[in-house]
Amino acid sequence: MSHWNYRVVRKASSDPDSVSYQIHEVYYSDAGGIEGWTEHPVAPGGESPAELREDIRWFLQAFRRPVLEACLVDGREQWVADESDQPINEGHYFELMDRASVALDYVYQFLGSHPLMKQEPKLAALYDKAESALADLYQAAGRLEFERHP
Repeated sequence: MSHWNYRVVRKASSDPDSVSYQIHEVYYSDAGGIEGWTEHPVAPGGESPAELREDIRWFLQAFRRPVLEACLVDGREQWVADESDQPINEGHYFELMDRASVALDYVYQFLGSHPLMKQEPKLAALYDKAESALADLYQAAGRLEFERHP
């Protein structure tokens, strides 16, 4: 196995109208295919509050990937991307633009105006890249929205 990460997994229950979502560790082959996973869902943990916070950050990254669902393929359980996971709707592009704008404001308020940004050129340069990336994200979402509705 070459690497692993946390993934959100959709699980059906005995009630056909009920599903649950859990976090599992998923293991990948060198080629990138899913090779294995934890049998039971996992919980965040750490040996210090800082380690716990970092583990929770990794858990949150699971939401950036497609939700997985267990399926039987040739009599063997496999996890595949759940195709019903959050289709794009009309408001998503503007919502992303709004969130990027709010994030830009917060980033400036909490980082950009920090005294170290005036004193440490390396930190200021990294901050500038982060601020620029958020601005690019805002602009790209806007372009995609207007391409969809010229």
